Amino acid sequence: MKTLKVHGALFVLAVVGALLTWTRDTTSEADEGRPLVWERDTTDVVSVHYRAPDMDVQIQRRTDDTGSFLWGIEIEGAESTDTLEYPVGAPGTTLVGRLANLRVIRDLGRLSPEMVERFGLVDATETVEVEFVDERRLLAVGDSAFGGQDRYALESATGAGYVIAADITRPLSIGEGALRERWLHRFMDDEVATVRITVPGGGAREMARTEDGAWTEVDGDIPDAAFANFMQRVDQLAIGGYGAEPGPLSTQSLLRVDYLDAAGERLGFVELFHDELAEQDPYFIRSETTRIVAFAVTSLAERVREGLGEVF
Repeated sequence: MKTLKVHGALFVLAVVGALLTWTRDTTSEADEGRPLVWERDTTDVVSVHYRAPDMDVQIQRRTDDTGSFLWGIEIEGAESTDTLEYPVGAPGTTLVGRLANLRVIRDLGRLSPEMVERFGLVDATETVEVEFVDERRLLAVGDSAFGGQDRYALESATGAGYVIAADITRPLSIGEGALRERWLHRFMDDEVATVRITVPGGGAREMARTEDGAWTEVDGDIPDAAFANFMQRVDQLAIGGYGAEPGPLSTQSLLRVDYLDAAGERLGFVELFHDELAEQDPYFIRSETTRIVAFAVTSLAERVREGLGEVF
């Protein structure tokens, strides 16, 4: 079983980096005044493929019963054959949108052979390819520009050169830590009217939430403080990373929570699992956003497991 790749300070660094990327990306004023290279609808993007000597990252558009979503496929290390797959979250989605409508810091026009060499674009080993429904656009990425972190880039098909923002290539070079889904749910907290919790052995509870946030039996009016405390623990569950491979014989389900709106329609769910033979990172989680089993943050998962006895 693969162990959790992101630990301690590295995990914090990745979170901070992703948040900084997200913050800058959502501030559109910086891009608005920049030269436009191409302009397409985000839904026209079939995939984004980043290649570098020590990293290969693809972001693919996929569909299932719930609609369209973005999926990451990553191979890290020049000699590695291990593939890491994960759902793409908000920072990665924003990046795809920026690549659909690519704006650059500078349009350098057609590059001479001397400029191609000076900008580190001869036999460049780092590329970003955007596949649209009807064409592909490929950028070779060269040296840093102006002594900063922004990069020179060349579209070989046109011979045009650009200076592209560092936060186009940086998230792709980081991979999972900057691109992955971090949220278990996309619905708003006040949309939840009822939860249904099931545990192994057939145990189940269905509880309703009042307008002031208290939890009661369905059609009841007496607040259940113990259940409210338990749901607070459930709400704090978090994704620790992807690449989880729980043991098929040693992993047991701890619970499943289904979230329903006022009309009884399902908003989402979360499942928590425990692998009793895992030496580290023994808890796993799955929800409507992860689509696959992911690592759960151990300390938060343990609190949920400990609280089960208070509500069942």
